[in-house]
Amino acid sequence: MSNLESASMLDKGLEIINLFAQVKRPLRISEISELLSVPRTTVYRLVSSLEQRGFVKRTDAQTTYFLSLKFLELGEIVRESLELRALALPFMEKLRDEVNLAVHLVVRDGNEAVYVEKVESTRPVRLFTRVGRRAPLHVTACPRVLLASLPDAEIEEYMECTEMVKYTSTTVADADTLRKSIKETRENGYSIAWGELEPLTTAIAVPIRDHRREVVASLSLAGPDWYFRSEDISRFVSKLKVYAAQISQELGYEAG
Repeated sequence: MSNLESASMLDKGLEIINLFAQVKRPLRISEISELLSVPRTTVYRLVSSLEQRGFVKRTDAQTTYFLSLKFLELGEIVRESLELRALALPFMEKLRDEVNLAVHLVVRDGNEAVYVEKVESTRPVRLFTRVGRRAPLHVTACPRVLLASLPDAEIEEYMECTEMVKYTSTTVADADTLRKSIKETRENGYSIAWGELEPLTTAIAVPIRDHRREVVASLSLAGPDWYFRSEDISRFVSKLKVYAAQISQELGYEAG
């Protein structure tokens, strides 16, 4: 299937989802076909794909379909991310002003980490990162903090079902090294990565917790590796932990 055909099918799939949202009731394949002027075979294929991925379900009669609660779950994730971004941004800006490095806020979405906010440094050489960027949970500092917060059984399951892609020569991409990195992250309270997604870059990340004491995001400093001198690392980690603690407190977290 060409890129153009894939985009067309995606558009039709989104039209079907929007139709369910508008009519607010279960629909038959024939109804969807008629309302959208799309061939039944195409509708059936798209709805079947949505059903396999858990986005729609069949009624007890097995003849009509409706949107599943997965959309409610996704909506809650989006709402929480937006609230977290608004809350964290002032602290991220203060952190940037103190160290003049890029500051990232990252949350987990399944087996991936999503960069939901970024404050850029004013230095002449900057990172090519953007809000919306995704990365596997095992790669680089911010995602790995999120992975380290999971129970060991979930981490093992992640490693079994995830292709450990090696993006650079320093990417952590084997199970034993990853287990060691996770152990160090838990013991030290932070993760550091040297050029794992992009060569000649460094990132340091710490967890952010909510009122349930659960890790809901990670906060990082990142930039070209020459800004991360060995004598600066402990200072950067301390700054990160201070601001992550302040954000966590705003989320209702109580230390102790």
